[in-house]
Amino acid sequence: MAFQLKSLKGILVVGEKNIFGELSQIVDIATEANALLGKMFKMAPTNSQLTESMRAVQTLQKKASAVGFKVSEDITGGAVSPNVIDSLLKCAALIGDVVHTCLHISRELDRMAIAYSAGLEMHHADWDSVYDTMLGLVEKSLAKLKQALLSSDMVEISTLHKDIQTLEAQGDDIKDQGFDRLYAITPQLNYLEFYHYEKMLHNCEDILNDCSDFSSLIVSVVTSILK
Repeated sequence: MAFQLKSLKGILVVGEKNIFGELSQIVDIATEANALLGKMFKMAPTNSQLTESMRAVQTLQKKASAVGFKVSEDITGGAVSPNVIDSLLKCAALIGDVVHTCLHISRELDRMAIAYSAGLEMHHADWDSVYDTMLGLVEKSLAKLKQALLSSDMVEISTLHKDIQTLEAQGDDIKDQGFDRLYAITPQLNYLEFYHYEKMLHNCEDILNDCSDFSSLIVSVVTSILK
């Protein structure tokens, strides 16, 4: 294994190191977007800062798209080994999807605020703990993704991958618990509220799934480089 670790440090060409660095930039953007979502979930539906925060996430999504476009150009422009091109392109797409899903969530929160302002009756279902926990798992997953991208230690990368998979599994459990609670209070909700809560749970799960898939691809890329 010591030989493999040494080989990994030496075999990553400048282009591949740059790609990993650029991907870590998008991870940073995703982390910032996720932090904004955490604040939005805690805001009252009548809080005017919801729209402001949604626009901030939208700005982050545009920034992520710009970086992602450059990453894709660098990947296909001959900067990396041919055998890892497809995996790296999938990496760029997945982390881009994370930021895009954050934007979807922020828009949904802002739209529900419009509905409440228009007279929709609010039913307090105490969802803060569910979303806080889910977004906390996302934060941890993104931090481990960045660590994996910047690491040259195959053992560390594999460990981080397993950690991210564990976080994904925890997210699945929390999602299932959330749906149990949702169905238990269904008689108190109108259709729009049910749809809203359901969509939030699925979107949070999607982010964790994308993080897990991304970490699997990092392992695949590094393993391919070592062959």
